[in-house]
Amino acid sequence: MKLVRWFIGIVGGVLVGLWIALSVVSRAPILQRKLVETLNDKLDAEVELASFTVDSFPTLRIYGDNLKLRLKGQQQPTPFIEIGHFEVNGGVLGLLRKQRRFSSVELTGLRITIPPRTSDDKEVGSKAAGTVEGPVLIDHVVAKDAQLIIVPKDSRKEPKIWSIHDLDLESVGFNRAMPFVATLTNPIPKGEIATTGSFGPWVKGDPGLTPVSGNYNFENADLNTIKGIGGILTSAGEFSGHLEEIDVKGKTTTPDFRIDVGGQPVPLETTFHAVVDGTNGNTYLKQVDAKLQDTSISAAGAIESQPGVKGRRITLDVKIPGGRIQDVLRLAVKSKTPVMLGQLALDAKLDLPPGKESVPDRLELGGRFVLDNAHFTDPQVQEQIAMLSRRAQGKKPDEPVGRIDSDMRGRFRLKDGVIRFSPFAFDVPGANVQIHGIYGLRTEQIDFKGTLAMDSTISKAMGGGIKGFFLKPFDPLFRKNGKGAIVPITIGGPREKPKFGVEWGKVFK
Repeated sequence: MKLVRWFIGIVGGVLVGLWIALSVVSRAPILQRKLVETLNDKLDAEVELASFTVDSFPTLRIYGDNLKLRLKGQQQPTPFIEIGHFEVNGGVLGLLRKQRRFSSVELTGLRITIPPRTSDDKEVGSKAAGTVEGPVLIDHVVAKDAQLIIVPKDSRKEPKIWSIHDLDLESVGFNRAMPFVATLTNPIPKGEIATTGSFGPWVKGDPGLTPVSGNYNFENADLNTIKGIGGILTSAGEFSGHLEEIDVKGKTTTPDFRIDVGGQPVPLETTFHAVVDGTNGNTYLKQVDAKLQDTSISAAGAIESQPGVKGRRITLDVKIPGGRIQDVLRLAVKSKTPVMLGQLALDAKLDLPPGKESVPDRLELGGRFVLDNAHFTDPQVQEQIAMLSRRAQGKKPDEPVGRIDSDMRGRFRLKDGVIRFSPFAFDVPGANVQIHGIYGLRTEQIDFKGTLAMDSTISKAMGGGIKGFFLKPFDPLFRKNGKGAIVPITIGGPREKPKFGVEWGKVFK
């Protein structure tokens, strides 16, 4: 008798299950309509769904193709979300609960396109914004080879595309923060980003206000994908905020940073605080503290898109309170031995406009600098500086003077791969040089003109003797408001062997 009751119970349970399953299958059109209505309402979007299928045996499975969601009030024709195919898995009882719950969703061909904001979008968002509440909960969402596309406001510019290889979301619902794990490819500089965090709850009517937070690791980013610079960058940090304004703090390490002017690789480390607009990709650098070899650099500025131009413009205020000139020169000079040693202070503005040319050819850098206790490492160049100091003090050519350190200061402007100095002051014991001119980073050619002011006269600068005797009548030609000589000079030729000369045309004016 118990066996009969047990058998009847099993058969009855199966029949009830089949009845529920058949009921679910027969209500597939109703479920499709409910899905579209829910997405329309909860996301404030216009929804299209090409096909919808329900399979209830042995477990509930819902299939769909070509799902498209367009945000209401936005002018961008591309759908905000596109899904080529989706599969929902869950028990039949999940549909009978007040809060419909599914175990998993698999997405294929997911494309999320963030449209540019307009004044109309802001008005729509202000009226409709608010965290949505929804009766649907999904335990796990998986998307493979998805894309995140940021469309610039300027229609002439190309969208920025992020390839998301793997995206896992847990406890997915309209009204909650959803934990996520994702790996994606950063286009420029090219490299892999692994990130974990939380996304949501979704803000209806203004998705740009949807909260997001987490941590990231950016490994083996190839700076060679940015024309004109090179090196392999690694970065790690954390972010928080919402899609329109993401606060990012992190660190970067580039052990072999270099620029394409033939210089040497230099280790570069940075700590930064930035704000990123996730809807257009603009980045505002609140504070960047960098270390180039042993030189500390601080900077602040912006990386912004430009109307009608592909790429972004970088503008920075750069300060070096007390660094080493040899660390900076290593980036620009081919020689492995530092050209000069000394203490550097710099205050400058950097402007790197977008373009196809390499970074050194596009880079504009201008400001003022002070160089203390500097000396050249090349013995021949240093001997010429020592000889200048001897003559300027009226000493004999073979009289020892020890190591000559120089103090330099002036204003400069780097543009088109050429540094222009105006003016440039150069001090050594007994002499002051005031010059202006150019130095080519690629050609390494010097072309300077200016004046040499000496403590001694021309006749004494020649060491006295017979040469000094014959030059004594010319002392008045080189004397200007003082006892020493002021000589118009030229410095030109290659960096390694510059030639010093007198601009005689100005002597007899």
